[in-house]
Amino acid sequence: MSRRTLLGSVRRAGVGVHSGCPSEVILRPAASSAGVRFLTADGIVPLSWRTAAAGAGCSVVRSGAAAVATPEHLLAALFALEVLDVDVEVRSSSAGLTEVPILGGAASDWVAAIDEAGRTEPQPGPPPLSLPEVEVHTAGGSAHAGPGSDTLAVDVDFGAGGPTGSLTVERTEAAFREHVMWARTFVREEDVAALVAAGRGRGATPENTVVWPTSALHAPESRATPSRYNSPGSLPSAAGLSDEPVRHKLLDLWGDLAVLGPFCGWVRVRRPSHALNHALVAAIASAVGGDQP
Repeated sequence: MSRRTLLGSVRRAGVGVHSGCPSEVILRPAASSAGVRFLTADGIVPLSWRTAAAGAGCSVVRSGAAAVATPEHLLAALFALEVLDVDVEVRSSSAGLTEVPILGGAASDWVAAIDEAGRTEPQPGPPPLSLPEVEVHTAGGSAHAGPGSDTLAVDVDFGAGGPTGSLTVERTEAAFREHVMWARTFVREEDVAALVAAGRGRGATPENTVVWPTSALHAPESRATPSRYNSPGSLPSAAGLSDEPVRHKLLDLWGDLAVLGPFCGWVRVRRPSHALNHALVAAIASAVGGDQP
């Protein structure tokens, strides 16, 4: 697999989708084979399956006291565009976990940032990891991987009235730009109150978060949600909504798998979540003896 770095630095600022706190990211060129490194006030986190795990509604990379939450959309953009050597400086005013800004809720803003900075010509890198055949089963879903065609697939099923659908895409930059990068994060309307009570979604807005409406069997007046989320009254019915949530699940999977480094092979996840995605990563790492390309 080819690898690139940036031609220059680029900055993006916003708020964390969960913390609601202002944060900014500065992407800087890095030396060939340096990999992806997160630079924080508490230290440096090199991207690896060893430093990544599932958090509450996001992924987290951590090394010692340094930790960064919600990097998955940025990571998906970097790896889809072959920017495998880059320093990611993350600054946040949060007293807790440092969080990558949500920006528009998808990866398109990160793709635009990479395009703005420019990329070096592709350079040959070490042979990519060939995915072993592995299966992971949980109470909520299952994940499978193996050698062969470079594709990612998700089967999403939130039950009656919820986002449902399947999608398979080639793991190429062109497919990412056309089919995946624009899909925003989402939440089911019936889950909003519980998420807010748990302190999540403080940075969610109508611009960065899609609210999937409760079934039309519920009266409109019973479907009020906090103002930080888009108003259900302004949305079409569930039957008229696109498959954006399905595509977003594939976006999250793309970013979560980036912790493996360059690889070739196929992945299919049924009812994906960050926890299931990282369980698959752990199974792949175990199957190859903990080695990375």
